[in-house]
Amino acid sequence: MDVLDAVEFDRRPVGEALNLVLTRQLIHEGLAAFIKHAAHRYLSIREAEPSMLPVARWWVVQHIDQGVRELWAWGRRYRSADGAMRELRLIRIANMLERRRSEAEVAVAAYTAAYGRPASWPDEWDKKFSVRAREEVSRVVVAEIDLTEGLRNVLFDGSVEDAAALYEKDGRRAAIQVLNGQKRRPSSDCLKCRLVLACEEVARAPGLLGLRAPRRATLRQVSISDLRYYANCPAQHHLQTLHLPKANEYSTPARIGQAVHRYLETLHAIANGPCQPSDMPAETSWHDWQWGLDADAAEVGLRMLAHHPSVCPLQEHASDLKIEETFVFHDTAAQALVIAKPDLVYRDDDVWVWRETKTTRRRPSGDVVAEFPQVALATVVLGRGLLGGPVEGSRVELEILRPTGADLILFDPSDPQQLDEAYSVLRQMAQPWREDDTFAAVPGKNCRTCPVHKWCPSAAETDPPPSSQETASGADPEQPA
Repeated sequence: MDVLDAVEFDRRPVGEALNLVLTRQLIHEGLAAFIKHAAHRYLSIREAEPSMLPVARWWVVQHIDQGVRELWAWGRRYRSADGAMRELRLIRIANMLERRRSEAEVAVAAYTAAYGRPASWPDEWDKKFSVRAREEVSRVVVAEIDLTEGLRNVLFDGSVEDAAALYEKDGRRAAIQVLNGQKRRPSSDCLKCRLVLACEEVARAPGLLGLRAPRRATLRQVSISDLRYYANCPAQHHLQTLHLPKANEYSTPARIGQAVHRYLETLHAIANGPCQPSDMPAETSWHDWQWGLDADAAEVGLRMLAHHPSVCPLQEHASDLKIEETFVFHDTAAQALVIAKPDLVYRDDDVWVWRETKTTRRRPSGDVVAEFPQVALATVVLGRGLLGGPVEGSRVELEILRPTGADLILFDPSDPQQLDEAYSVLRQMAQPWREDDTFAAVPGKNCRTCPVHKWCPSAAETDPPPSSQETASGADPEQPA
C-alpha cells in the first residue's frame, strides 16, 4: 500500500516508490520480491482505466446516537472526475479460486462505497473518524484485484439504491452480529488483536515451548507446522506466515491426508456413536474435490479410512467433543502465541483426551514423538492442565492410518519421563526459531518443492517438481495454522 500511495498520491515513478519503501525498513528479500511483483501487477490494471482518480480518504458510514458506530471497507478507492461514480478495489493476494468473498463482504463494501463520507484515519485507533460532508454518488463498483495474476474481477456494479438493497439483504445482519458479538474465539488472527494479552480465552502458559525468556522479544505466533517448515528452511516458514501466494503447496501424500481428515471431521460432527465400517466410503469418488486426488490416490485414502473404525475415539464414554477446534496459548517466557488445532479433543469420563490422526504408507519407526511433534505439544498442554480438569488419567492418542492397517499409540502426560521427552522435542524445534530475526533462505533440494520459492531470490535452480511417485510418503498432512 505504501508503494501505491507514493505512486498515486505523491506522483513518484514506480521504481522510485519501490526503492523508497524497500530501503526505508528492513524487509525480507522474499517479501521485497513479492512487493515488486504486486505493485507492477496492480498498476498495470490502474493504467487500463486512467479516467478513475485515486482517493486518499476513507469512505465511512457513521452513526452517532448513544455511541458511535462506524462502517468502512479495506481497499483502495477511486472516483470519476465529477465524483458521480466510485470504485472500491478489494485486494487479494492469493488466487481468487481459493476463497470467494462472502455475500456479506460484498454488500458491506458496496454500501460503504455508496454512502460513505470522506474521512481521514484517526490518529488514535480508539477515536472516531472525522467525517466530511457527504458527496453525491450515483453509481458504485466493487472490484477485486488479484495481485498475483494481475486480474480484476467485478463483484458489484450498480446504483446507490442497488447497493442499499444489497446491504439490507446480505450485509446488515452480518454487521449487527459483529456489533453485538460477545463471544471470543481464539484463532490464528489473535496476534493481530490489541486485546490478546488480556483475553481470557488465551491461556497463559509460561515455558510451554521449554525456552528461557529472551531479551527484548516481540510477541510472535507459531504452530508445530510452522516449526516444521522452519526446520526445512527459515525463509519458507517466514514467507508462508506472510501468506504470500503459494504454488503446489501439498504433495500427493499430504493431499490424501487432508482429504482423509476432512472426511473424518465431517463424519464425527454428525456421528451418534463410534464410526462403523458401513460409514466408510466404498468408491474412489469419496474425496473432497478441492484436494484433486486422482483415482490411485483416492484408492489409497479409501483403504486408510477402512481401518479407522477399529480405532475410532467416539466410544461410549466420549463427551464434550471438540473437532478441529483452535486453541491459543501464550507462552510468556518465549513471548509466543502457540497455536494448536487438534483433530479431536474429548472427555473420557472426566479427563481430557487429545487425538491426533496421521496418514502414511509406512509404520512409524524410531522416535515417534520427534516424528510427530504435535504429540509433544499435546502432551505438554495436557501435562500442564491447560485445558482444565485432572492431569492424572488424561492421555494423548496418536492414530496412524495406513493402507494396510491402523496403529493407536498412547502417551501419558502425567508421566514425568514422557513429559520431559515432549519438552525436549519442543525446545529443539523452537529455540532456533525464537532466536532468528532474519529467516535467511537455505537453498538446496527443498527449493524443488517449496510452495513459495517463486518469491525467493536465493532459491536454488531446480528441476521440475517431482511426480507423486517420487514424493516421500508420510508427509505432514496438516495445513500451517
